[in-house]
Amino acid sequence: MIIDICSFLPVAESYRARLSGWASIPGYLKMFAKGLSAFCGVPEEEFRRRAVGTTREEIHGFIDEISARLGRPIDEFIAHLDAAGYDKAVVFSIDQESTTGVTPLDPNVLARAVDSYPERILAFQGVDPNKDDAANTLEVGIRELGLHGAFLVPFLHRLPADTPEYRPIYQKCVELDVPVWIHTSVNWAPAHPMELGRPLALDRLCGEMPDLKVIAGHGGWPWVPEMVAAAWRHPNLYIDPSGHRWKYFATPHSGWEMLLHFGNSTIQDKILFGTDWPLLPVSLGEILEEARNLPLKPAVMEKWLGGNAARLLGLDE
Repeated sequence: MIIDICSFLPVAESYRARLSGWASIPGYLKMFAKGLSAFCGVPEEEFRRRAVGTTREEIHGFIDEISARLGRPIDEFIAHLDAAGYDKAVVFSIDQESTTGVTPLDPNVLARAVDSYPERILAFQGVDPNKDDAANTLEVGIRELGLHGAFLVPFLHRLPADTPEYRPIYQKCVELDVPVWIHTSVNWAPAHPMELGRPLALDRLCGEMPDLKVIAGHGGWPWVPEMVAAAWRHPNLYIDPSGHRWKYFATPHSGWEMLLHFGNSTIQDKILFGTDWPLLPVSLGEILEEARNLPLKPAVMEKWLGGNAARLLGLDE
């Protein structure tokens, strides 16, 4: 079974929310003009002209245009999964409204996707710890809309992942028996401290809340040794290296050496397959092929690509 633990729902509303979120981070559109122009399907020169250094109104007009152009029906997303050989995908939203003013994706958009293809799509709801009703919002998403977990980005919330502001969300996850995906890696927004993605915060969190199911999103790079050690220490901590090219995990001096070494043995039950598609400039099929080419034992490969996620999400029951 192939399960993508971190994918993007390519409907117009989701594009609009994601692009608006990036536009709200100072300097982000300029720094990632090359990659984001590919994400938007326009030449880099056009992206820079229309999204960098222009007025707020012009940028949001460009975002609306791109979102309408790129948005696809859910059926087409399923066709992409089928063509690439994926069995299931976990899509997500991000709520960063308190710190950036960006309206989050309506959770009903995620719910419609799940309802349309309940055997293929799961969804993690973005929640903002700076909002008083964050835990209640998550409960509504899980109990009433049929979503499957929480999605947090500490560097956007400007809070370490183990701070008290997150506790009501974590307690609700434990109560509802759902996992929480937490951005754990470098961020590329210069005004947001890089240390907000450091795995040591999850080490402290998992020690204090052993019943909380935690997914370290984006794999903890460049602190991979810390990430591996934390996952080794805590039965409730999983690693999702999405957002990075899988072919580099076996590349010397890439920083991923310990993940591949111990992921093939000691923490083989803790690694999840994720893509963060379509942010990488390759297709779903190419990402999966890169993963399949890693020097893993066959039984371990099966766990990485879906077995571990199925167990974490309760799909093997």
